[in-house]
Amino acid sequence: MSNFNVRCIARSATAVLPSSCLLEMPPSTQLVFLDSSSGRGLSAIAFGPDDAVVGRVSPAVSTSEKWPLSNVDPAQELERACQDENWSFDAGIPQIGVGWIGWFSFECGHAYESFPWNAPYPDSWPDYNFGRYRQALVWTPDGRAMLLYAFCDDLPDASADALALFEDVIAKAECRQVDLAPQKQKLNAEKGAAYQDGVKKLRALIAEGELFQANLSHEMSGEFKGNARELYVSLRDEQPTELSCYWEDQSGRSLISHSPESFLNVNGAEIVSRPIKGTAHREQDAQLDAKAAEQLNANEKEIAELNMIVDMTRNDLGRVATVGQVAVEDVGSVVSYPTLHHREAIIRARWRPQTGLAKLIAATFPPASISGAPKVRALQAIAEIEQRSRGAYCGSLGYWLPSASPHGEFSVLIRTACIAKGTLRLAVGAGIVWDSDPQAEWEETLLKGRYLRDE
Repeated sequence: MSNFNVRCIARSATAVLPSSCLLEMPPSTQLVFLDSSSGRGLSAIAFGPDDAVVGRVSPAVSTSEKWPLSNVDPAQELERACQDENWSFDAGIPQIGVGWIGWFSFECGHAYESFPWNAPYPDSWPDYNFGRYRQALVWTPDGRAMLLYAFCDDLPDASADALALFEDVIAKAECRQVDLAPQKQKLNAEKGAAYQDGVKKLRALIAEGELFQANLSHEMSGEFKGNARELYVSLRDEQPTELSCYWEDQSGRSLISHSPESFLNVNGAEIVSRPIKGTAHREQDAQLDAKAAEQLNANEKEIAELNMIVDMTRNDLGRVATVGQVAVEDVGSVVSYPTLHHREAIIRARWRPQTGLAKLIAATFPPASISGAPKVRALQAIAEIEQRSRGAYCGSLGYWLPSASPHGEFSVLIRTACIAKGTLRLAVGAGIVWDSDPQAEWEETLLKGRYLRDE
């Protein structure tokens, strides 16, 4: 067993902006910015991973199945890499920023469910990528930064290097003024008619009784010549959420996410999921805005759609939960963001942590809210209609701290852009039910991409 003890080895003397530190981090640090840009949670910049679990999924060849499962289970690979680790924190140290951090693409669902395979996601993206981070900047509520370092007797001590980098970044960030206008991007979208035809196909399947609901997406793309870190920072204040993130690797790929949706939050024996369904445009007039939120919360279509996702989430968590220990805390309430309102539910479960991360992911992935009901038939239908891999979009990004009482949180990767080889790709989608209007669903997807797209 390798024991990782996390300690605070330095603190900034004054408050310093996380965005300033992100821009001052050396380009070679291969960092992840877990960003509670809404101010309602903790933010951290992890850097310099010393181990990694990275790969792609592909169909198993020794099977006669029409749509074979993957030849690898990404969550099992991650669990295998950290199964002999135990992470502990000194008193008063927040459990974020260090540990295993990374993401599963939507296609990792092939490890758990049978649905059509599409061509690999472009630009040489892997399907899963997790790094072990032993050093991170973490922000306290007063705006000061802490430097956390995970000491392990089995591994070299690089805390002196981490401290030197911390002091240099803090000194530069304290002098840096961050004032970047939102860098909207020129993105080409598919023709609305094609998406609306997909909506009609799903409605036909619903009419035939094969589906109740399915999430249908499309992708916008365009040339990107800018700085990915600066793009993220420029959008940060305009699109604040508790689960924003910026991720980059050593090959020049960057992932920018402003997700508002929590897939799984694990705290020892407790698991919480907060699925989102239902969208309404924010209004500048306060009274009109309040009315829009009220109408969303009373919309029968949106209520029914979220109710289906709640039932699926309960079922998924029930696969690993202790018997009788899955409960719906909130069947749906309006949560507001700068550009739109959503309806969010809260489901809690109790489980035996010894069950392990791999079985938890196998039971719940892909997330219910971005697949459909019933899940397997929905996955098959959307793969056949979309005819493309989704990549990181609709997958999940988060962190995992293995111990007897594990801790971790994973977002649903919506509002997520992928940048590689000079191209930015942004996918957007909507939940389709029987009474969905194809034109309205198309317009909803455009609304969801408005924060980034230069129209």
